[in-house]
Amino acid sequence: MTRQNNINIKFPTDKHSCYITDMAVLPSDLLLLADISNKSVKLADPVSGKLLDQLQLPDQPWRLCLLPGDRAAVTIPGKSTIQTMSVTNNKLVLQNVIHIKEKCYGIDSIKDLFVIGFNNPAKVALVDCQGKIYKSISNDSQGKALFQYPNYICVTTENTRKVIYVSDHGTETITRLSEELQVLQSFTDPALQNPRGLVSVGGGQLHVVHYGGLFFPSTLSMLDVTTGQFTPLLGREENLRNTSCVAVSHTLGTVYVNSSMNRFHVIRQYTFK
Repeated sequence: MTRQNNINIKFPTDKHSCYITDMAVLPSDLLLLADISNKSVKLADPVSGKLLDQLQLPDQPWRLCLLPGDRAAVTIPGKSTIQTMSVTNNKLVLQNVIHIKEKCYGIDSIKDLFVIGFNNPAKVALVDCQGKIYKSISNDSQGKALFQYPNYICVTTENTRKVIYVSDHGTETITRLSEELQVLQSFTDPALQNPRGLVSVGGGQLHVVHYGGLFFPSTLSMLDVTTGQFTPLLGREENLRNTSCVAVSHTLGTVYVNSSMNRFHVIRQYTFK
């Protein structure tokens, strides 16, 4: 990977230093960013490195996912809601607010349902567009708790079927679930330190962020789900700090990660071949 220029994430109207908790690449290759500090979702053009639009929210956003038709959804745990939005002519437009009875964090979508991660109690659930929990899982077949903080969720297609990956930094495990929320596989490894964001890059491979800690930087690795092996992609020498999310544009050949630098948050971009 070759490091490129950072992407600007600060609007002149921002009242606080930015802190990005999640991001997603739209089909147009524009980048959606959830800024928890400024209670907003931002739209950036990674080619120009400029911000295009910003959408203010009633409370702090956490996780993002894409929806069909140039739409997206973001969790707002402080309000126990999911906010949907659309992207039209490089502008963000608010759509529906979906109320849920519990604080929701991780999010992705599968068919016409959301896949949501909850922390208290810790579970992963299928939630419909009215906020009703259709099905959930919290324990394995022996009754042992599967999750502590299922805050990052990734849905992908494998052999024509949808598969759900859940990253949990509390258990330091990545759990692979079927679309019916059945446990298919669990991944643990000494290299899997404080896992956070993850994204499928196809071919049974995931990019996984290792958040690091107070005294050592964040890293990025690739998980081959067929072998369970982790391969380093961005090591400690990159000096990534407080990195929690990752996104990939295949058409631009770019990996995006967030990082703190001199108390300011930035989006780094790396091109790959």
